[in-house]
Amino acid sequence: MGKVTSASLQEVLDKTNFLAIFQEKVRLQKKGGKWWGLCPFHSEKTPSFSVDPDRGLFYCFGCQKGGSTIDFLMETEKISFLEAVTELADKAGVRLQFDGSAPGNESSEKTELYSLYDKLAEAFHWILVNSPAASEARAVLLKRKIPNQLIEQFRLGYAPGDRTWLYRFLRSKSFSEDFLAETGLFSSRSREFPLFANRIMFPISDARGRVIAFGGRLLSGEGPKYINSPDTEIFHKQENLFAIDKALPAMKESNTALVCEGYMDALSFHAAGVSYAVAPLGTAFTQRQAQTLHRKVDKVLLCFDSDEAGQKAAEKGCCTAAAAGMEVFVLKMNAGKDASEILENYGADALKKVLECSISSVDFYTRRAELLFDVGTVEGKVKASSFLFPYLDALDSEIKRNAVIETFSRELGINPASLYADYRKNAAENGGRDTFAGQPSTAPARESAQGGGAAGGRTADIIFMTAVVLSPESFPRVREAVRSDDLDDPRARDLYFALEEAAVREEKDTASILSYADDESAKNFVLSKAAGGELEQGIDRIIDDGIRSVRIRSLEKARTRLISEIGRASRGDGEKASEEGQSVMEMLRQKMQLDSELAHLKGEVDE
Repeated sequence: MGKVTSASLQEVLDKTNFLAIFQEKVRLQKKGGKWWGLCPFHSEKTPSFSVDPDRGLFYCFGCQKGGSTIDFLMETEKISFLEAVTELADKAGVRLQFDGSAPGNESSEKTELYSLYDKLAEAFHWILVNSPAASEARAVLLKRKIPNQLIEQFRLGYAPGDRTWLYRFLRSKSFSEDFLAETGLFSSRSREFPLFANRIMFPISDARGRVIAFGGRLLSGEGPKYINSPDTEIFHKQENLFAIDKALPAMKESNTALVCEGYMDALSFHAAGVSYAVAPLGTAFTQRQAQTLHRKVDKVLLCFDSDEAGQKAAEKGCCTAAAAGMEVFVLKMNAGKDASEILENYGADALKKVLECSISSVDFYTRRAELLFDVGTVEGKVKASSFLFPYLDALDSEIKRNAVIETFSRELGINPASLYADYRKNAAENGGRDTFAGQPSTAPARESAQGGGAAGGRTADIIFMTAVVLSPESFPRVREAVRSDDLDDPRARDLYFALEEAAVREEKDTASILSYADDESAKNFVLSKAAGGELEQGIDRIIDDGIRSVRIRSLEKARTRLISEIGRASRGDGEKASEEGQSVMEMLRQKMQLDSELAHLKGEVDE
């Protein structure tokens, strides 16, 4: 049977009494504006299960299970998504509408999807190579040192800026309206509105080389910089990897996979002759992607951006890869922020040399702990030890844990027996559950001057973006002032990306937004705040303060970089100083503008 249409599903949710659904399974009592009861998923005597009836969300503070009303039915009744939706539809008196595909014809539908994506990849590629409208896209790839041979090999393409083109083109190829509505190429609210327009297109293939989805990089205009196809019958974002089909031969030969942060980084390594590079298709390297790689290789190299956000992503990547049973190493990006920048500025040889600068995951955690904590103090050693716990949880062997503890302790001057005892105590206090659940450490790190905090802890960024997810109508004004790169907490960035994906698809309810989030710790944070009602009072103020504080932080970072550049330019002598005189003046003007904007944001000048 075909899939439930987006409009039909939304009608079901609009007409569902969420509270009544939960009350059929759990005896709930209202307390503090929320409904509480004994959790149906674990034994407890004191209610820790809370329901947000307005948003149709639940969360248990005891076992940390949470989700939407549909998730609740799937878990309690052990039924499929379609069965849960059908049950809600019956209760709401809604007749479900499907995509029009014939029952039992799933293989035919998949075959048609494979055919569509293959033909569309060819069309996008032809436009990129031949159309004058794609000149900006070709210029970007040329600037990034992506050679024509690689453009051909990966069938890179360009989606025209004309938003009427794609629908007209596919209808001219005899694809039906109902079929196109379920391809993941168009908005759920408008059958003719494409997700991809004025974007460089990256075909995503499965291991057999069949195109199953697309990633698109925006060239100009409004919208998220990168978007991916939504899940379809043939594509599941958390399982697939970009370039896996091209990388497989080199991966098998080297018994190694190189996991990069994004499409351009993976392409840059391939351009430099490093052919075992792949990239996740979202904001995080997932457990299922790691398991896919482990079926092919035993060793993984992680190549994430050199900024703080990238390093936090590397923390999580180490845990994810270790949990899959792989040997993990992290590349040090000394010559630039990311692989694409190194290739563009220094060439292929410089990028290849990055492979010589790998360190083990244990050494990486050690260096991160030295950076984040004052390990010369007792308190710093305690925090550094807690920081290691998620990685220890991810390891599948007690021998490995002991070896890691010995190395980490020796480097930081910690008694290994004490660290092991604290680790076991922490595990016991968590009810025997691993603290690693695909997310970075929850240890409270020393906050940086830029306002960041520990990955996994309560940071200003995660509070801010949680408030936006709970009040999604605020996202347009948030996006005008704040970029994803302005957020230090990777969980907050994950929520930002989820909001962008939902906005593209014109889905504005919290449950739908969370379905696009990859980071489970980010989802759980939102669910816990929704269930507890902590942010309900003054949520608009939280969002306004968040915009202001993030903007101040971003401008202060830019100002610090600019002052450093002015200093370097001013120290030039002779001819060099005269050549750079004009640029110094321009930088001074930029600094004055930053100073003025900062003063206004901080309320240091009269309006």
